[in-house]
Order: sequence, then structure tokens, then C-alpha cells
Amino acid sequence: MKTLTASVKSLFQGLKWYEKTEYLLLALFVITIATDWSLALWCLLLLCANTIVKIFASHHIGNPSLNRPIRICLCLMAAYYMAYAVSAIYSSQPHEALSTLSMMLPLLLFPLIFLLSDTRYLRRPHLSFLTYLFAATLTLRFLVMLVRASIHSAESQLIHSTTDIITALLLQFGSALSQSSPFQNLNTLLVIPPFRAIAHLFNGTPFEALKPFEFDPLHHNYLSLYLLTAIALLYTELLRHWKSPRWRKIRWIVIADIAMLSIHMLLSDSRSGIVVWIVLASACLVHLAFVRKQWRSIAIILASLAVLIGGSYWASPKSYERISSTLHNIRIGEQADVRQDLWKSGLATAREHPVFGYGCDGYWDSLFEQYRVHDCFTACVNEFSTHNQYIETLLATGIVGLVLLLAMILLPVYVALRRRPHNLPLALFTVVYAPCLIFEATFGRQMGLLFIGFWYCLLLLHSRSISTSSQLTLPEL
Repeated sequence: MKTLTASVKSLFQGLKWYEKTEYLLLALFVITIATDWSLALWCLLLLCANTIVKIFASHHIGNPSLNRPIRICLCLMAAYYMAYAVSAIYSSQPHEALSTLSMMLPLLLFPLIFLLSDTRYLRRPHLSFLTYLFAATLTLRFLVMLVRASIHSAESQLIHSTTDIITALLLQFGSALSQSSPFQNLNTLLVIPPFRAIAHLFNGTPFEALKPFEFDPLHHNYLSLYLLTAIALLYTELLRHWKSPRWRKIRWIVIADIAMLSIHMLLSDSRSGIVVWIVLASACLVHLAFVRKQWRSIAIILASLAVLIGGSYWASPKSYERISSTLHNIRIGEQADVRQDLWKSGLATAREHPVFGYGCDGYWDSLFEQYRVHDCFTACVNEFSTHNQYIETLLATGIVGLVLLLAMILLPVYVALRRRPHNLPLALFTVVYAPCLIFEATFGRQMGLLFIGFWYCLLLLHSRSISTSSQLTLPEL
């Protein structure tokens, strides 16, 4: 504990008060984005305010530590937002377009913060600490969900003791806080196991008749994005410190943490998460084989993956129902997922206005018409998006916006790998979030916008920090 305290204190040595404030807000952001996106949004607003104060206090504007490729990458994210802003001019739904633009503001604010704020004080130890903090928060969330699952299991045997209910309420308090507006109505209350227990005690309502149990109430696609990013970042830290004598004990803790996060992802019931998890594992194996040439590590990782998948299936086969159903449909030649029709409808709609699109939120009527053509009546009734960020971008801003999005994704990979040492965290983060955009319109929700905007900009700084010498070091934990 003393070593940990000394490590954290060393991060703040020599920093000015506005730099300390900024770093504290960055740390608070990585905690809140994994628990409640609305709190993370407040952190972003405070970061903007601190940037303005910092500019006036330091009498300096701009970030001289950024080289030209990093500046271009940051400007591409801002340009992507501006493409949506321009498309709102010719949108047939101007009021909805303004609402969407306000929601997408993180894609503009994060690049501006890192372009205008002098972040020369942020070195590799600072970025590594944010990685550990983010992973630790997700690990704590996993443990809370385990407690929640155990309470749910106990409910099937009925809870009659008032003490049991009070204990359950205390254990679930943290879980309840992670849900936005948990007290809106009775159905929402009944998501929380102790309240279901109380409902059963007082009116005899069977638990199965209330709301189906989920291991984690957070949307599974966004949860898998969070977890896979944490796994990728921990993998890079593990490689960096693997040969360090002082890391012999701590590395097993990191490996155990990666295993827990993987189990959490497997239990999240996310088919896209499983696919991206396989893509990430393949990228790591290729890196180990052709760059690091560590064949023994490859064998250990493959064996560990087999144990993780088999163990999680044995512990919770219900979590694999959607995946097994999809595989069964593919095997018998049926449609694997409704997304196929959503994507076909989206591409058919985009052909009408391919260059500049329909404008922000101006394509919904045409899209719903295509849903009816492709017999996606459920999608019409529930007003589904295409569940694909690339198609959503094509619909709103046309080929122009799609090119900006692809450039925003691919150019950082070039920046990360063009010189040694490689920025492996940024490259693996791209490996995680770029495929996730295929299965979900990730920029359609604040939790996706905040998460990708933050880590995209922060990990770009990693390219600068690993190529800049610094006397500041983070003591080994």
C-alpha cells in the first residue's frame, strides 16, 4: 500500500495546480465512464472549463507536444463532427438534427481539449495509471455483478429473513447507483434483486414473472467494448513489464484481471463482443508470433482461452443462448440475425443520396420504407437504427462523412505503427472499436461517444509519450 501511495504521489510531483486538476478529472472520467456515463459527461464539461482556466492561468494556448500526424488525427475527429453539423443544414428534420448534434458534441470537445491544452506533463506513467484505474473499475463492477448474481440465485429458493433483505439491499446499493434513473417506475425497481425479493414477500409475485435476469444491466455491446479495451490495454502493459524483476508478482494479478474481464465479457451475452474478442485475441497472437516470437506464450494463451470459454459456458450456459441460436441458424441456412436485413435496408436507402447523404436525422422516413420492403416490420415498429455506424454515417453524411470516418480510424494505426517503439495500445484499441462499429451504431449513444472520443485522443498522446524521454518514472507496484 505504501508503494502504491508513493507511485500515485509521484504522478503529481512538479505539476501546477491546473495540471493536477486536469489529471484528476481524467482519472475521474475513466472511473465514471465504466459506471455511469452521465457522470462522465459532467467530467467532460469540467475538463472543458478547466482547459479555459488553464489557458488564462498559463497565458498559453495550444499543445506544442503534438506532432503533425497526431494533430491531423485529432482534427479528423473534429471534422467528422463538422460533417454532421453541415449535413444538418439540408436535413429534412432540423430539430432532431440539432438534438443529435448536441449529443455528438464529445467528438468535437475531446479533440479541442487536447489540441488547446498543453499536455506536456502527461508521460507514459500517467497514461499507464489511467489504464490500471479503468481496468480496476471494471473489475470492481464484475465483482459487484457476481454478488448481484448470487443474490438472484438465492431468490430462487425464496428469501424469508428480513436480515437477508437488508444485507441484499446494502450489497446492491452500488449496483443500483450504476443504473441511470433507477426509480422511474416499478418495473425498473424490479430489475434490482432485493426489490424483487420484497415484492415476492409482500404479494407473492413469482420472480420469473417479473423481469428476466441479466448478469450486467449495461447494454451488452457497449459493455463488451469497455471490457475488450481494458483487456487490450492490460495486455500492452503486461508485455512492457514482463521481464521486470519487480513485476513477477504483479503480472499474475494482471493476468487474473484479464481473465476476470474476459469472463465478464463472455457472460454479457454479446455476440459481437465474442467476435471482436476473437479478433483481438488473433491480433495479440499474431503480434506474439511475428514480432515478439514467443511461441510458449501463444500456447499458454490458447489453452487459457479454451478454459475460459469452457468454464464460463459450464457456469452459465444461458449466457450463450443467443450465440448458439445464431450458429444454429447459420448451420441450417437461415438468417443469422435481423441485422442483415437492417444493413440491406440501410444500403438500399443510401443509394438515393450517395455523396452527401440525407442530412443528420433526415433519412428515417426513407429507411423505414426500406424496412417495410425487406419485411422488417419489427424494426419499423420499434424504430431501429441500422445497428452499423458506417451505414449510419453513409446515410447522414454520404461518402464524404464515411471517408472522414475511415480516415479517422486508419490514420492513427499508421501513426501507431510507423516508427519504433510502436504505439501498441492505440493499434489494439483500433482493433477493438473499429469492428464494434460494424455491429452497433455506437455514436448513437452518449456512452459510446464519450468512451471512444476519450480513449482515441488520450492514446494518440501515447505516441508522443513513448517517443519522448522523461525522467519521471512510475515505481513498480
